[in-house]
Amino acid sequence: MNRPTPTFFMLVPGPWLALSEVTAGLQARGVSLCLDDNAAIKAGEVRVQLLDDNQLGQAFSRGRNGVLDPELVSRIAACKRAALVEVGYVLSDNAIDVARIGRALKELGGLAVRMEASGSASTWDSWIQSLQSDQPSSIYSNTVLLAKGENGVIFTCGMHLFQLPEAQIAMDDGKGAVEWLDAFCSYQLDENPALASGHTFRPDLDSERRILERWPDSRHNPNDGRYNPFGTWYLQTPEDSRIKASKLKLTFVPTLTSILFAAERSKSAPLSRSEVEEIVSKGAVIAMEHHDAMALEKSRGYADIEPELAWEQWQIVRNAPA
Repeated sequence: MNRPTPTFFMLVPGPWLALSEVTAGLQARGVSLCLDDNAAIKAGEVRVQLLDDNQLGQAFSRGRNGVLDPELVSRIAACKRAALVEVGYVLSDNAIDVARIGRALKELGGLAVRMEASGSASTWDSWIQSLQSDQPSSIYSNTVLLAKGENGVIFTCGMHLFQLPEAQIAMDDGKGAVEWLDAFCSYQLDENPALASGHTFRPDLDSERRILERWPDSRHNPNDGRYNPFGTWYLQTPEDSRIKASKLKLTFVPTLTSILFAAERSKSAPLSRSEVEEIVSKGAVIAMEHHDAMALEKSRGYADIEPELAWEQWQIVRNAPA
């Protein structure tokens, strides 16, 4: 069975009165549309809905690069209607094509764009320029947000636009935390390293290394556009980390996640910790090079849970809202 085409959503406020104004205009500009709401979107296609929203000004008040121009925000607030645009592309692999779609929406009267994978709003000029550059770190700066969570944790939102995990770090210095995360994400985007739990990273020679641990996304509902199926890198201090680096990635086939779901359905009751640990100890695995394991992960569209942390991570996955 073929995996569905990866998609992402953009929200574009505009003066449109009818959906046909947008769809006809996009078709006239060579954009391929999926007009059947019940059909699976194909690679390169776009599907559009019109949404009524009285809070568009608030939704577009701020982006990754700071506060948007108040005059633009005022015009957006007056629209009351926006196009929700589903795009059948992996953004990082098709940035120039996505920029072309953005230009078409701008020509049709779209005032700005917000990436629903992160909630980051942008002006058209900066957004289109970053995508046309086709440089991942430039696209990152216009699409991925950084936010503050509990206990001093700073985290990214939107890295699944690149089919990569989010990243988070706990530091007393908020500015330093942002610099760490920007450096780490740029490293992933520019170098495409084969990362795995237990590997280390530091942004410069003067910083103490942090140890990477991959965890499922526990912040967002899987039905939320901000949910990252590739999880989150926790940049841990040495005393907090529990996973050692390995030369090869032990990969469950099928995934440990699917095995545990099947076992719980068969039992018709939650698995105990000892049952989860027994499944892990007896599971069939393949030792893979880390780059090959990453490619497999992207092809199936989500990250598996870590065997060494199976019980804790299984609680996050199994308790995620349907």
